Amino acid sequence: MNKKPLIREPGIIASTINIPSNGNFFGNVINKSVGLPLREIEVELDAIELAQRSNSFDNQMITAVINYPLGGYQANYILESIRWADEKNIGTICTNLPLYWLRSNESIKIQRLLREIVAAVKNSNIRISTESNLLSKEEKLILYDLLCDAGILQLKTSCGFAHRTAIEEVLYIRNNYPALLLTVDNNLRGDSPEIDNLLQSGVQYVCAKEPWLYHF
Repeated sequence: MNKKPLIREPGIIASTINIPSNGNFFGNVINKSVGLPLREIEVELDAIELAQRSNSFDNQMITAVINYPLGGYQANYILESIRWADEKNIGTICTNLPLYWLRSNESIKIQRLLREIVAAVKNSNIRISTESNLLSKEEKLILYDLLCDAGILQLKTSCGFAHRTAIEEVLYIRNNYPALLLTVDNNLRGDSPEIDNLLQSGVQYVCAKEPWLYHF
């Protein structure tokens, strides 16, 4: 389920998540990003049009992230947000799934939602994100199998804000789910050795916040 050819060369995604889209903060990060060899620039839904108006990135480089609403990740909110973002003709839409479904192994509900997500997307690619440190190995394996069955080939694992992404897990995904293009959300240091280590381990993209600038 890919609406555009997936780039298989590794690279960095610049994340603007948690950077206010009002004032000069967002604009400053966009300006710093221009000219850097980035694969994508990740923005929240309310910043899509700002990113598009900046004329710094074409739509294929923009990734819309569906973040937690007040009620958490609920299926209806996810689907409505995906449809809205897809109409913007951006490259990729990244969303989590209802955590309580993942934690309770609600495989049928997850499978149904993934199929609905595939049906809802007309223009963009889908990337499914998960907080890897919140799920057991069994819960993650169920998710990976369901993603492959649904034809969703992009997975984003997050190290969260208190845990590091385990290289062992990266290698396991690479060896057992070679079809999945893996993105690691590198929320911690974002320094060059850490980024290089992840890329060399088979991670497709490293998604980092402002410290990624120091990689270049």
